[in-house]
Amino acid sequence: MLKFLALVATIPAVAGPALADASDPILVSARVPVTAAELGSSVTVLTKADLDRLQAPLLVDVLKLQPGVTFSRNGGPGSFTAIRLRGAEGEQTTLVIDGVKVADTASPGGGADFANLSTANVGRVEILRGPQSLAWGSQAIGGVIAVETVAPGDDLAAGARVEGGSRNSWLAQADASGRVGPAALSVGGNWQKTDGISAASEARGATERDDFESYGANARADVEIVPGLVADLRGRYQHSDVGLDGFPAPLYELADTDDRQRTRELSGVAGLAYRGDSFFIRAGWQISDVDRRNYTPGATPETTFTSDGRLERLDLRGDWRATDWLTLAGGAEREITRITTEDQYSIDPFKARSRLQGVWGQALLAPVDGLNLQAGVRHDDHSRFGGATTFAASGSYQVIEPLRLKASWGEGFKAPTLYQLFSEYGNEVLKPERARGWDAGAELKLLDGAFTASATWFQRVTRNQIDFISCWGDSNPTCDDRPWGTYDNVARTRAKGVELGLGMNPVEGFTVGVQSSWIDARNRTEGSANEGNRLARRPSQTLSFVSDYQAPAGWSVGATLSQVSSSFDDAANTRRIPGYLTADIRAAISFAERFELYGRITNLFDERYETVSFYGAPGRQAFVGIRAKL
Repeated sequence: MLKFLALVATIPAVAGPALADASDPILVSARVPVTAAELGSSVTVLTKADLDRLQAPLLVDVLKLQPGVTFSRNGGPGSFTAIRLRGAEGEQTTLVIDGVKVADTASPGGGADFANLSTANVGRVEILRGPQSLAWGSQAIGGVIAVETVAPGDDLAAGARVEGGSRNSWLAQADASGRVGPAALSVGGNWQKTDGISAASEARGATERDDFESYGANARADVEIVPGLVADLRGRYQHSDVGLDGFPAPLYELADTDDRQRTRELSGVAGLAYRGDSFFIRAGWQISDVDRRNYTPGATPETTFTSDGRLERLDLRGDWRATDWLTLAGGAEREITRITTEDQYSIDPFKARSRLQGVWGQALLAPVDGLNLQAGVRHDDHSRFGGATTFAASGSYQVIEPLRLKASWGEGFKAPTLYQLFSEYGNEVLKPERARGWDAGAELKLLDGAFTASATWFQRVTRNQIDFISCWGDSNPTCDDRPWGTYDNVARTRAKGVELGLGMNPVEGFTVGVQSSWIDARNRTEGSANEGNRLARRPSQTLSFVSDYQAPAGWSVGATLSQVSSSFDDAANTRRIPGYLTADIRAAISFAERFELYGRITNLFDERYETVSFYGAPGRQAFVGIRAKL
């Protein structure tokens, strides 16, 4: 299989959605609207049509097919899920939902858990790869994943989806949007449940199924107060409950247990924006709150751990089109992070708070036809570690009509989390993680877009990376009063690789997309016992093949192949995770104008695999559903 991947990797390529259409606004670039043709950074754009075609209820099952993206999940649906971009840590991926930075700030790494991120009422997803701290501040070392719910139009629109399938799985989704006077409104709701699989691998003897249930809602409103002045509101709530497996006595190895985790996620934003003939300005306030509770039904005490992480953010930004070839943009932000954690042995809850303030500026230039340049600088001031300044620059040049060259260089930083600073394992003198990265590539479109190809080469070096260190028998002063271990800026890492893609539309209705990524992510900490080792849970090669046919008669069929090479589960590279190949097939047929009957089989060949050692993954499953649109 690796020989097959190596052969495919010699083709320049990008799957259907991976080349953003030149007319699409890229919302996550400089935080000012630019088209893909003007953007020097690497971006993948997924539309609602892409999500509907693949039929996936959870967004992770679509993200994992995209270039430069790898994932790991601690079991079945609902289990902790990390998304890594270009070999960066999972907590170095910034998740933005309707303009709100979403993260579990009370977790050790402070990153986002993608386990409960549904495709319900999602209208657009953008994956921006490479360091992006200029626009998004702390955390965006690997890149940014921006999710936008369906934008309301002038006409009333509504939709619903119901499906059932293997392991007593059920799903229901509904959404509606439209305009009422000066207000454009959109609402959506979702619910899903499954008996699931054992989080501990069934292939290793586990038998207890860990079920999962999730429900949520989202809403957005854009109200035009006077011409040009718009108030915008966004809100999202998601509740989930999932079975877990633990490490019971006497062996303290992963095994079936009755442990569970309940998670409540709340995010929202309120803003006021004005757009004039040549300028735009917006002020907003946003909040992201993640509340987790681990518990064991029937035990004493029942609750074993609770955490609440909250991120509040004030944001002011704007842009001014000074001339036809120059746009200036900038902004200022203030973030307040609060966390509270408590376990069954705590006397008092652990509480901590930090503040982060940032200002940034950027210039976008188009000096000659076909050439677009961007450059900017950002400075952040943290209440604990002080200041951090980052730079970024990128360029895009349309050499001839079908060929575009692009390149970008950027810096990223990630502030230490409150857990890493102040918990019982904390280190109050931690410095921020810093990264520098670049990429360069080309995109080719032929035959009016019927053939697309791309190739991108990238590299990123991260220093001051924060790792947990053991203090057993260690005389390091950092270990004072931390007998079991602490966090320190000890790691230096390097990731480099190539992203390739190919998209074809040979006849009307028939599309083929191939994505291939090679990522070499290694520990470069001089003198470390792990120097030169591959970073944990970073497959070096991934390949996805997606093909669909939409017949004029209203029926469609499609297939997806996903191949992932082997990786290691530990920094010492002693525990290998074998590679795997999965195949999915799907079909749909429209009837009565507004209805669609669909079905899919995932993991067709019942591949047994792991993305985290000792944790299982779903085998073959079948689902049937119906979708309605008004």
